[in-house]
Amino acid sequence: MKHTVLMRLATLLCMVTPCSAAPYAKMPLLMPSARFELRDGHSMPVVGLGVYMSKPGKETYDAVKWALEAGYRMIDTAAIYQNEDSVGEAIADSGVPRNDIFLTTKLWDADHGYDAAVKALETSLSKLKVDYLDLYLIHSPNTGKIVKTWDALIHMQKLGKLRSIGVSNFGIPHLEALKKYGRPMPAVNQIEMHPMNYQERVPVLDFCNLNGVQVQAYGSMFFGRPEFLERPEVTSVVRAHGATSSQVLLRWALQMGFQIIPKSVKKHRIEENLKVFDIELTQMEMDSLSSMKGKLDQYWQPLGAPVDVGDTSRGKTEL
Repeated sequence: MKHTVLMRLATLLCMVTPCSAAPYAKMPLLMPSARFELRDGHSMPVVGLGVYMSKPGKETYDAVKWALEAGYRMIDTAAIYQNEDSVGEAIADSGVPRNDIFLTTKLWDADHGYDAAVKALETSLSKLKVDYLDLYLIHSPNTGKIVKTWDALIHMQKLGKLRSIGVSNFGIPHLEALKKYGRPMPAVNQIEMHPMNYQERVPVLDFCNLNGVQVQAYGSMFFGRPEFLERPEVTSVVRAHGATSSQVLLRWALQMGFQIIPKSVKKHRIEENLKVFDIELTQMEMDSLSSMKGKLDQYWQPLGAPVDVGDTSRGKTEL
């Protein structure tokens, strides 16, 4: 896979484009305010806070507040996380203008279909206490009707409820189905992405790159499992840069051109993860990390789910 990341100094935007000179993206030493340009003309911060498995209530509320205080300007949640209320409360209480925050949530599997998706979005907007989302993702292709569901997102985008629309855990066949039926490609595909699954994910990464779909990585820090964080491929880079293992893995992802959403509910970790901009990995270090082998077996694998497009007639008439 061939990537490069170019910096637009005037706007601090990062644009991912193919490059024939190097196998990896080269991420300039940017500030957390740097952004990736998306295919739809919008942009998103290169780093955000993820709240997967953050408990509803004080735990999620505090994590989001701390993140915004530390300088994060992107929050990633999902309906199935059951903490959208807490995210919304923290954003409302933060004092950070809504337009300065890039907010993402996801449509759960049980709400696939046109009308169900529209209803689910309205529920999420209410819980988050906002009138629009910066990014709304179909959480997985598991329950099918992906074109029918995608049509609902396109419709809500036209109504101004969504600025960007994307998918999560979509494999190449799912993305190809959207293209086959003449639908616009997603702005983002959020997938499990870390050094140990890089080699097997090269085909979908290349497909996304060629079609202008921004890859957003989850699971970047090996789910915090010491047996992987303490592997020599990681610890050698940790020693070389005086960094933490999380910072090394997050920096690897950034230099690969992936948007990142590290999760933590500890204030010092949330702040620490932003220091990923203080280091830059060499190509040798990138190569070593990218060659890691192992099975995390911590997340689901919907990329191989069967392709079911559902009824495509309703959305077709609206295109």
